[in-house]
Amino acid sequence: MLTAVEPISAWARYQWTSGVGGWAEARSRWASRPGKRFTHHVLTSADDRLLLAYQGFPEGMTYILPYLRDQMAGEIGTVAGADEQLPTWRQMLRAAHRPEADILVLGCTRERARRLPPAMSVLLPFRINMTLDIDADAVYSSVSANERRQFAALRRRHQWTCEIGTKVEDLKFFYERMHLPTMASRHGEEARSTDWNIARHALLRHGLVLFVREGDKRVAGVLARLEDGGRTLWMRLLGVLDGASVHYRSGAVKAVYYLTMEWAAEHGVTRVNFSGGDPFPGKGVFQFKRRLHPTITHPTDHFGKRRVYLRVARDSPAVRDFLAATPMLTVDDSDRIVATYFFDCARPIRSDIRADGPGVRGARAIDLDEFLTGSSGRKRT
Repeated sequence: MLTAVEPISAWARYQWTSGVGGWAEARSRWASRPGKRFTHHVLTSADDRLLLAYQGFPEGMTYILPYLRDQMAGEIGTVAGADEQLPTWRQMLRAAHRPEADILVLGCTRERARRLPPAMSVLLPFRINMTLDIDADAVYSSVSANERRQFAALRRRHQWTCEIGTKVEDLKFFYERMHLPTMASRHGEEARSTDWNIARHALLRHGLVLFVREGDKRVAGVLARLEDGGRTLWMRLLGVLDGASVHYRSGAVKAVYYLTMEWAAEHGVTRVNFSGGDPFPGKGVFQFKRRLHPTITHPTDHFGKRRVYLRVARDSPAVRDFLAATPMLTVDDSDRIVATYFFDCARPIRSDIRADGPGVRGARAIDLDEFLTGSSGRKRT
């Protein structure tokens, strides 16, 4: 039986994790309160060629560290991880001045990050936001003609149609048959999601479930929330039927985005928020969304005032391999988002990983020979 407290509790928890304005300010102050101890996790390659340490906000274990670990494993091989003693901000500050790891990654506030040593370092957004303005007369105007042709062909082949669900039963089907299985199959133990009560009371109550139907069967869907008086549609949770990879291969996930854009244009929505992302353009989900040409910005919630400070302490072939293989979205002295690539004479720029688009203020190529001597890095503001 539903109690009166549950909707209020779900709303408050949603605002705490995703709210803007006063909620974001309160969350930011709480996360960096005096005496706060932060996460400390160390990644080490099997042969000790590379050691990377993360310290800072615990969300970095979800949004930052997994990709860096995968990059290490791809370049060096097996990677082991271990939790260390929880540091205070003062201890993190000392670590930034005298790093013990080859690469030190700190998740902290923007203000604190700007006070850290600039040599051999870059600053990244903790998260990014990706939004697309919708024009009812040209809903696909931001998408290339080739992309449109490919989707049209897939749509005819699979007979994809759109179904809108607003009932609890629709949410239950989506949540249990699509979202949770997809998170489990794609992310395993690192799956991250929103609990049922928030999905029901804070998302569905103010939004809808958009299903992609293949003939008479629901094969994919997204739980979206309407905001700004119905002008913005925020895609919050996504999934495919039973988490089956066949629906990724068929393009059903792509259909979720295209049909969402169509529905938005037909119902007076002027902006679709593709939800947050990590500051690493090498991730497949970033590359897929980039083809729709959304505008990349800092988030409006508490993540908007967080940054990732990445400092290199030692030069080695393993460090160079890792950096060259890991393009990043960084911020410049004016807090603008910039695509950043590392290279040297033996490691060319990863031009196959594109990070350009609206909101990205150009690209920066960093010569590792200069960067690792401290002559090319983040400048003081």
